[in-house]
Amino acid sequence: MPRYSRYRLKSDQTLELNLTPLLDVVLQLITFFMMLVHFGTKLEGATKTARLPIAAAGTPKSDLGLDRLVVVIDARGGIVSGDQSLSDRASEAWWNERAEKRRRGAELIGAASRDLPTRVIVRADRDAPYGEVRRRLAEARRAGFAKFTLVVLRSRK
Repeated sequence: MPRYSRYRLKSDQTLELNLTPLLDVVLQLITFFMMLVHFGTKLEGATKTARLPIAAAGTPKSDLGLDRLVVVIDARGGIVSGDQSLSDRASEAWWNERAEKRRRGAELIGAASRDLPTRVIVRADRDAPYGEVRRRLAEARRAGFAKFTLVVLRSRK
């Protein structure tokens, strides 16, 4: 009758997991989704009405406040509101209406100032005449808006 030992002999072999196939699959999945997903396609205020100009120094700003108003200016220099292009008196009335709404909101929180804290994000078409864009910004200034950010596309140079 064979004699069984109470203790087993310890072997020098250790169990090692091979993670290479798992990592290969994970990296392939990441690559697959990065190729399919289009990051940044739905930008705030994005529309096909305005083709943005391209600037070499265009960098994204991270100091955008919570209170902001996105304005789209079409190729003729009019403000795009819904499916209409507003210019001259209509755009001035549009600015005044937006400013009045924001002033009422500012009164509710106790802020009293002529200049509104709203940051106006301007998405002007690259073919818009500079004078018309300047005229729209002057209308905004008269309505009480003081902070502006012009959105451009960054060149790939």
